[in-house]
Amino acid sequence: TFFDQHWKRDQNGKIRMTPSQSLETWWTCVNPLPEVAGLRFVIPRLQKIAGSNIFQKTLDDLPAVPIKDGKDGKRLQPGEEYGNSHNQERPELYAIFPYRLYGVGKPDLEVALKSMGGSRGSSCWHQEPIQFALLGKAESARDNVVGRAAKTNPGFRFQAFWDKGHDWMPDQCHGGGMMAAMQYMLLQAESDSSSPDGLSLPQGTPAGQTSSKSPILLLPAWPKDWDVSFKLHAPKRTTVECEVKNGKVVKLVVTPDSRRGDVVICSPFALSTQE
Repeated sequence: TFFDQHWKRDQNGKIRMTPSQSLETWWTCVNPLPEVAGLRFVIPRLQKIAGSNIFQKTLDDLPAVPIKDGKDGKRLQPGEEYGNSHNQERPELYAIFPYRLYGVGKPDLEVALKSMGGSRGSSCWHQEPIQFALLGKAESARDNVVGRAAKTNPGFRFQAFWDKGHDWMPDQCHGGGMMAAMQYMLLQAESDSSSPDGLSLPQGTPAGQTSSKSPILLLPAWPKDWDVSFKLHAPKRTTVECEVKNGKVVKLVVTPDSRRGDVVICSPFALSTQE
């Protein structure tokens, strides 16, 4: 209601968010990406929960997610217009996380990969490890997670007290980002209500593996040379228990069993014939 009623419309009838800023970085902005992407991600879910199109006018009036077409392709932008920079946040990547419009199994993955580029931070509140994982960049996610694990403070006996980043010590954002990244490296899933069309299958997935709109992507950004054993939750009251050894899935238990057909084992991993 706020976004529908607070902002004026432009000549095309689209909401024009200005004056505004894009996170704490760009202090002069028109149509900041975090707000646009957030509304585009959340409103369809709200409407499915409500069972009505009560917010459809706001959704229809939203401007497009800011994208610029450059010489090397399209890239996400912090806003339709932006300037007056103040810090290191990357608001253009909010369309990857926390508002998951782009990622493995979703349209226009190349746009997000070009926008992501390399890492600008492997500590504190920087979200790159999570975003690397959601884009399927296993090596980059691994390097960032390993870097975070090493940044403890020698003054503490308990080494999980992370060193001071930009704010305070111990830095819980540092460990929280690492934990979330590792989980997304292992498993990615969304409920049917997360987007109008749900997730599609990653490119290269064998045809007919699943017809679900809410597949469970297993090991979408996990390094092939890392063995692992884990049990994680997925949507629809589902749990997935998995063990990987020498690049092979040697154990896979999906509860309830009816969701087993929705599990997609991502390349380069494969299910062991002995499982």
